[in-house]
Amino acid sequence: MELVVIVLNKTDVLDEILTAFVNYEVTGATVLDSSGLGHLISNRFPMFSMFAELKEERKANSKTIFTVVEDGEERAEVLEAVESVLGDITEPDTAIFFSLPVNFTKGIDDHHILEEGF
Repeated sequence: MELVVIVLNKTDVLDEILTAFVNYEVTGATVLDSSGLGHLISNRFPMFSMFAELKEERKANSKTIFTVVEDGEERAEVLEAVESVLGDITEPDTAIFFSLPVNFTKGIDDHHILEEGF
């Protein structure tokens, strides 16, 4: 199993991404409010605000989405769902996507994951 983490900078498309998850049969996800270091530093230490982007005002928050998938194939489907909404996430200020191995779980219905693809 893998934990997929998506840091979504374009928070206005969150609902579209969650809808895409349903269409791709990704049925479990957790969404948290989050803030990047650059934003936090520029707000708390005004002398560092010169490092913030000047082209456009950055939003205060991003959204971080967590989901657990069974394998690399499901990870690819989650990425496809995200990019179906955002396009290529290698473009700046879209999203960051990564996964980590899950070595232990408790409280996740394993039968649900195996029967329904999570």
